[in-house]
Amino acid sequence: MLKRFLKEWVLLTFLPLYLLLTFVVTFGTVSGDSMAPTLHEGERVLVLKYARWFSAWGLSRSFPQYGQLLVLKAPEGSEYSIEKGWFGIEYRPYMVKRLIGKPGDRIELREGEVYLNGEKIPEPYIKTARGADSMPEVTLKSDEYFVLGDNRSTGSSVDSRYYGPVKFRDLAGPVVPLF
Repeated sequence: MLKRFLKEWVLLTFLPLYLLLTFVVTFGTVSGDSMAPTLHEGERVLVLKYARWFSAWGLSRSFPQYGQLLVLKAPEGSEYSIEKGWFGIEYRPYMVKRLIGKPGDRIELREGEVYLNGEKIPEPYIKTARGADSMPEVTLKSDEYFVLGDNRSTGSSVDSRYYGPVKFRDLAGPVVPLF
């Protein structure tokens, strides 16, 4: 009787919770200032994982969108993809960045200004002084996405300028700030 109750309780409680947090939504906390002034250290966010899964399963083409805030991991093999946690255990941390380019796009940085397919893009979310970063034009291959932090002052955001484009498999979903 107790064994049956525990099996049912686990299946009816933890399995739906696991599925919800894996495929639908999850919560996160911003760490660092790479997205300032849009997001700040310690701010809570909601990650809408279902958008990524719907896109991966071919049910929707609306993810990801230009300018969208995304939770993602740095590309495997980059020096920024691994951190050490408790007891020296290595893991791939998630980070929040803004989507600037999609597959087939041409991205260039000229003295801190971003050009998408030859056109300077407006970035009203940038409030701090931009760095003088320049980057020669790159053309994104299929399944490559270019992301940048909103805080572009020198050294404030580790993003695609440093680790290159990210793959779709490394995107977790769009972010909704919780106030």
